[in-house]
Amino acid sequence: MADPDLPRVRAGVVRIIDRGDTTLVIGPRLARQFADDSAELLRAVLELHARPVTRAELLAGLTARVGAAFPTGPVDELVALLVEDGVLVTPRPAAAPAVLSPRRVVVAITGAIAAVDAPSLIRGLHALGCDVRVALSGTAPRFVAVEALEALTHHAVWTSLWQTDARSPVPHIDLAEWAELVVVAPTSATSLARIATGDCSDLVSAVVCATRAPVVLVPSMNDAMYASPAVQANLETVRAHGRWLVHPALGLEMAERPGERRPQLGGAPPASAVIDIVRHLLGELAPVARLPADGAAWERLWSTTPIERLAWHADDVEPALAAALDARDGPGKTLLDLGTGAGTVAIAAARRGFRVTASDIAPTALGRARDRGGELPIAFALDDVTRSRLHGPFDVVVDCGLLHCLSRHLWSAYATAVTALVVPGGALLMVAHTAGGSATTHAVSVDDLAALLPGFALVRSTPTTLARTAAALHELERTR
Repeated sequence: MADPDLPRVRAGVVRIIDRGDTTLVIGPRLARQFADDSAELLRAVLELHARPVTRAELLAGLTARVGAAFPTGPVDELVALLVEDGVLVTPRPAAAPAVLSPRRVVVAITGAIAAVDAPSLIRGLHALGCDVRVALSGTAPRFVAVEALEALTHHAVWTSLWQTDARSPVPHIDLAEWAELVVVAPTSATSLARIATGDCSDLVSAVVCATRAPVVLVPSMNDAMYASPAVQANLETVRAHGRWLVHPALGLEMAERPGERRPQLGGAPPASAVIDIVRHLLGELAPVARLPADGAAWERLWSTTPIERLAWHADDVEPALAAALDARDGPGKTLLDLGTGAGTVAIAAARRGFRVTASDIAPTALGRARDRGGELPIAFALDDVTRSRLHGPFDVVVDCGLLHCLSRHLWSAYATAVTALVVPGGALLMVAHTAGGSATTHAVSVDDLAALLPGFALVRSTPTTLARTAAALHELERTR
């Protein structure tokens, strides 16, 4: 007999059906049928247990419904039966979040029948607090609809190696850099072979090869295919490459006739098991810092973070940039500080006599820069350099840590704007992280600049630091 004084709540999932005046409760051992007044009482008890209630609260609720004292005997007996059947349970204390939210997970789906479980997997990852993006192999849409996945994730689903237009990111690189974890579920034998051999002819295998994030592979195939020497060799290869390999489950082979299906080893485990594995791995993985992706995200960062906690903030410019400013100052010279942040470069330039314009994508950043600049003659502009509305040109443009914060697919738009903003014969002073520096920014090399800015000549590159990380000051002059 259940303790009547314990609070109870309705279980998250119950197996109860109504028909006419009867209600059927299907328990773990037997089914109980309730009719007429008993069925009506059952439904009332279930409604009142939508939240945790004690026995006294339950009786009070029933009494309020009928307008008179409710007999306790039938209620206690019914509650005991519902507890025995798992319909009413003891409420659990609120659990701490399972993972740090949001965690960035790419779900890569390949052409196996278990792809039909992908929506359940995605819903479970959302429940963990994950932001989910989806990539499909060429055959995956045979088993799961792109539209359904986009409705679940609220993100575009990538299905090809090629971007939709020149302004779109390159899919496999964009997903690979974005991910904190890549889950290939299910992993067909064909996709497994591509991943094992580094064959990047398909979007899913290209994402796996390009990412630096951990990769979880969930094989799903016929038992004979799974046991074949070629597949076993591929499994051993990906295991040796450091991929996480999920063991298969006993499942029914969908390729067989329905009446001939028998449990066999090789199928993907259910989505709930994969979710448990991902929960554990994300608990072990330290969150990977990622720069804000757009203006709204930069504004949230600036408006919620004290300036001293921003790794890139400094009270004055580094010596190398200070020397470059000193070499180019002069009466009436104009200077644009791109991505001014708290205004460190703009303030240093204004003190040297430049006529300074300082731009940033975040209003709060501009407000802080204005406060720090005091009475210095600095004009502040809210602007996104990849869609700039600034009027130039300027004698000097300074980029102290902006380009390396942009996704690479935005670099061409940046280059177009900067070329228009620098007067012919003028200078672009760029401070950017170098290879092997920050894990969150995109290193900028001399070769990158030559390809990106053909209208500029590199005068010199000087080693320096930015946010206590190795960087270089690239001094360029516009030649055409």
